[in-house]
Amino acid sequence: MVSLTPKSLNHNSLDSQAFLHTFSQRLLSLTSSNNTSNYRSKRFLVAYSGGMDSHVLLQLMSDWMKQIDTEISVRAVHVHHGLQEEANSWPEHCQIICDKLKIPLEIVYLNLTLKSGESLEAVARQGRYQALEETLAQDEVLLTAHHQRDQAETFLLQLFRGAGVQGLASMPTVTSFAESKKCQHIRPLLSENYQSIKAYAKDNLLKYIEDPSNNDNSFERNFLRNQILPQLREHWQGIDKTISRSATIQSETKLLLDEFAEEIMQGVCESKQETLSINGLLGLSISKRKLLLRYWITQRGFKVPSEKKLNHIISDVLQAQEDAQPLVAWQGAEIRRFKNQIYCNTPLQEHDNKQILSWNTKKSLKIESLNLTLSPKILDDLHVQNHPVTVRFRQGGEKLYSPHKNHSQNLKKVLNEANIAPWLRDRIPLIYAGDKLIDIIGLQQK
Repeated sequence: MVSLTPKSLNHNSLDSQAFLHTFSQRLLSLTSSNNTSNYRSKRFLVAYSGGMDSHVLLQLMSDWMKQIDTEISVRAVHVHHGLQEEANSWPEHCQIICDKLKIPLEIVYLNLTLKSGESLEAVARQGRYQALEETLAQDEVLLTAHHQRDQAETFLLQLFRGAGVQGLASMPTVTSFAESKKCQHIRPLLSENYQSIKAYAKDNLLKYIEDPSNNDNSFERNFLRNQILPQLREHWQGIDKTISRSATIQSETKLLLDEFAEEIMQGVCESKQETLSINGLLGLSISKRKLLLRYWITQRGFKVPSEKKLNHIISDVLQAQEDAQPLVAWQGAEIRRFKNQIYCNTPLQEHDNKQILSWNTKKSLKIESLNLTLSPKILDDLHVQNHPVTVRFRQGGEKLYSPHKNHSQNLKKVLNEANIAPWLRDRIPLIYAGDKLIDIIGLQQK
């Protein structure tokens, strides 16, 4: 590999070769950041929309692979949202470009549905990142083409939504992604200004897609990009860089707050960070309480609740009676309490606990409402005999028959002793042989 000295990319007469060399050095540095071992992934997946920014990124990776490091591998993925008629021709364009660059392309088609009250931008983004996560291979690095102008837009959007430090930190340059596959998500152009990227595209005669939806100012980001930021740039030169610097400062502040929150959590956390002690939380000052709740919720993989929802968690959940069953929910998450602990989980699916499912014991049984499949092996040690086997759910007053002890136990008492949370009790599959309850799925009998 050739050793290169980085040069500034921000000059009027763009030197494409210098641009490439600096880009490669930057990406080399980023792929080894937050990595305690000497291992550095050389496998990259470029999120390729077909637009100018992602085409520049794809071209840079192609040139890096051919001119600097022939050992790296690069492939691309195009996510087709299917939200506008013009987009139907984009996969073909992307395939032509990738064929020319000799970069393998995977095209993913989404079937998005918009529920009442949901933002089209948010749903499309969520669908896109889910597709990218599923497409990534083990130890592969995801590359996206976000740049300095995108960062400025993100910062302002978060500011106008009343976000705190976490939101104002905007987009990180490097973050973990698809953690089960040990992947990273890197934005190698995030510190790069829009003018340099545009100049590089022009210098290399890149053919890219112009998305007509970018002119639709009903979308918040487009309104900022097309109406607000141009006026700000007229008054303040270099404002994109200035805003990006503020985002970096907020990101550094967030890291310090996360370290502080982690220290506080050690005294409040229970059962491997899955729950928090209510008494522990109530013993903190209100500012520490809010800081810890936000941190713990994000560590659990959920979106930070609004300030209003956070206040409801404190007043309606933490300060509720011990036997109460309060619930505070927001997009993709819900908070509940049980036995001096609070839980943060994904919202429960619709489930009919009155259903009775007949089980052909020679086959697996799929419980659709729980997204659960029961294997016939479960029945091997049970005394089914010739009785018909059914799966039911708790109604109240059930008795669990134990042939080994030759007596029955009250189901409610069994669930209490096993510390099963109230909201899960009517979702636990109960196996019946005839009219006798003989087993509880997922609960080890003593």
